[in-house]
Amino acid sequence: MLKLLPILFFAAVNISQISIFEIDGIFSNGHINAIQRYVDENDLSESKLFVIQYNASDTSENGVTKLQELLKDIKTPKAIWVGPNETIVDAGLLKSFDYVGISPGTTIINKLSNNEFEFLDQEGIYEGYMVVGSIGAFIENLGSENIISNLTSLEGSTPGIVSFDINSDDINEIKFVKPSLYERFYISISNPFFTYLFFALGFALLGLELFAIGPGLMAFIGALLIGFSSMTFIEFGLNYYGLILFLISFVIFIKILARGYFGLLGIAAFSILHISSIVMFMNYQLEINNFLMIFCSAIISFFYFVAIPTVIRSRLTTDTSAMSSFEGSTVKILKMLGDSKALVQFERNKFVVEIQNNQTFQLDQEVEVTEIDGKLSI
Repeated sequence: MLKLLPILFFAAVNISQISIFEIDGIFSNGHINAIQRYVDENDLSESKLFVIQYNASDTSENGVTKLQELLKDIKTPKAIWVGPNETIVDAGLLKSFDYVGISPGTTIINKLSNNEFEFLDQEGIYEGYMVVGSIGAFIENLGSENIISNLTSLEGSTPGIVSFDINSDDINEIKFVKPSLYERFYISISNPFFTYLFFALGFALLGLELFAIGPGLMAFIGALLIGFSSMTFIEFGLNYYGLILFLISFVIFIKILARGYFGLLGIAAFSILHISSIVMFMNYQLEINNFLMIFCSAIISFFYFVAIPTVIRSRLTTDTSAMSSFEGSTVKILKMLGDSKALVQFERNKFVVEIQNNQTFQLDQEVEVTEIDGKLSI
């Protein structure tokens, strides 16, 4: 059923080291880079068994192709166990391994013939592959049974046989290979939900910095989120027209924050924001959960509608309540901030005051400052 790539072994392979690498989450360049780094840093020989536990929730065709090319350069015996979840795996990827293990419930897709095959709960050792429920059972049976590595060997050669005892002294090391911290972070943000959430949240933090000016920490974090999340755009085929719509929604949100109230413009901003997410991931190579994207758009809108105004109000309250010494001073009005606040200047100091009783003032008009309930007012 599974036709594996031929490999030339003239005798049984006695394994002394087993390396296990887990592909979990979104299969992306983060996994490819981690495997490549491990190959470059280690001397892999025929006495070392390299095992991949494949448990990817989604992948792209480009990612499978890159892994196949990388596996060609690995001369050590290679094995793959697909599981433990009900994983979907490409048949072409399995052909790159010398030994194949599959957990019950795994679905194998042959993209060339557009066929699917699902393995049911029938564990056992078959010709060319093994159906077992755990990677431990896969490795143990791989060593205890005379498992032939392929279905079609090179002409005149002997199919390879793995021979080892998992409990013997010959196995001097079992290594669990993991991606680096940066690679794990990249793998995490490869998920479309987190890609869009971090990207949109980064811009929201920039907007917060515009209205609640501080030491620039929010702007720095926002720039990091935008930079990290945008790294996956090219890998999975983002539609850049969606970015234009996203920037339009961002400008509308800033306009809403500047005037201090929402209304129909707020509904329009939320609608454009969500439409931008649909357009951005329209041609994405990964499966998109539309319900999660609506939830993500709601989170970002909540940040603009509630979180940022709350921070702005608390910042203004802190600023005015700390400046009671300006009570009784004559100030000049520089700018009206909606119907209830104004930016004023006293000598070289600029600060925000409350407008009482919906009074109307003119720019450059001089008024006297009073303090009401701990707030500076005019």
